[in-house]
Amino acid sequence: MIKKILFKNAKISVGIENKTETVDFLVEDGVFVEIGKSIRSFRDCGIVDLRNQLTLPGGIDPHVHFDTPGFEEREDFDSGSAFSAMGGITTVIDMPCTSIPPVTSVINLENKLKIISGRSYTDYALWGGVSGNCFREGNWQQNMNELWEAGVVGFKTYSLSGMDTFTHFLPDELEKVIEHAGKVNGLIGHHAECAEIVIPLTEKIMSEGKDNPEAYFSSRPEIAEVEAIKRIAKLAGKYGAAIHIVHVSSGKSAAIIRKARLESVGISGETCPHFLAFTIDDFIEKGSILKTAPVVKTKKDSQKLWESLKNGSLSFVASDHAACPIEQKQTGSVWTDYGGISGTGTVIPYLYSEGYRKNKISLSKLVEISSKSAAERFGIYPTKGAFMEGSDADFVCIDENDTTVVHGSDFPSKGKFTPFEGSKFRGKIKKTFLRGNLIYSDKDGLSIGKIGRFLKRGG
Repeated sequence: MIKKILFKNAKISVGIENKTETVDFLVEDGVFVEIGKSIRSFRDCGIVDLRNQLTLPGGIDPHVHFDTPGFEEREDFDSGSAFSAMGGITTVIDMPCTSIPPVTSVINLENKLKIISGRSYTDYALWGGVSGNCFREGNWQQNMNELWEAGVVGFKTYSLSGMDTFTHFLPDELEKVIEHAGKVNGLIGHHAECAEIVIPLTEKIMSEGKDNPEAYFSSRPEIAEVEAIKRIAKLAGKYGAAIHIVHVSSGKSAAIIRKARLESVGISGETCPHFLAFTIDDFIEKGSILKTAPVVKTKKDSQKLWESLKNGSLSFVASDHAACPIEQKQTGSVWTDYGGISGTGTVIPYLYSEGYRKNKISLSKLVEISSKSAAERFGIYPTKGAFMEGSDADFVCIDENDTTVVHGSDFPSKGKFTPFEGSKFRGKIKKTFLRGNLIYSDKDGLSIGKIGRFLKRGG
């Protein structure tokens, strides 16, 4: 690797709506050391001309399931991070619940870090977790304390889970966990669907012999998400805890988060491209390729979610990448088909094309929701998520005059299917750089070396 590189002619957002400027930047030892116009080169300095392509801070995907170790027949850190890099993502934050053992203790964290070392194209931070299993086994408070000290970005919890290895909480159990999070200043990342609503509905609908996307949609109504968010927002206010709602799927849910934020509750929310792009009608048409939890909603919800990103009610977009082989999506029953989308590599192409280029969001908002806001929320800013002297030189270059046609067969992920199959997006990712190193180009593909490293919160 060249120690010093001068990148010339980068078109960057200046942070005001759609305003841009063309700059040069000097990178040394993986960080920006100078950013300005017409920076002069010097001896022993590599030079890369970015040809006035739109250059964005490297994307941050704060919600991926790369399944290492444990469920690697679905995805692993090698294949998942390869897809991220291809899509302009330079940092991922991996969830604790789809590892075996789950990341619910420092021992399990250290085990995971050892196994994934040297297997990632991107840098990575990690979520810790607290499950119903942990709560009933005891010692969960000490585990939370130690994980927070070890640098996880937060603690994943569920009010509804389908995993035997990471079960959900009863309401009184969840309250105790949130109370403790408030004491240690930890962040809770919550899957908000009320089990007491969804489970009886699911049992009833299944007993009636219904087995199609409409049945699954009916089993997970909007009210389940709404009530779960109301409950946890109230607890956050009561205990002064920081809460992040993952994969918000409805307009009403986003409105509740907005109201709580205006009341100074420490709550934030994310949504996902599939909730912005698709509806129940698409689910009926595409089948379980579009099966997720929560389930996609209506066109009105999609519009409200876009508005919520624009006005700041929702802070950013995450993929909730949960890949699997196609046979796990085609079991013969919607109830046993795997729920999840192979999506980390399509987040930035989608947001650029369908958000920015279609005037749903500004360029500065695109930077916020694809990179900066997640870095801030999870304690890795300004190391990540910024064009700033001293920040890691992570960036993605987009040819705005080219196009991207999405084909799952091109994905390096093990999940080679997508609800975006055949979609034509404006713009094309040409290169992705991690700490000044080229990790993907549309011409040559992925880099040979996997240089991704672990990021501690606050590090």
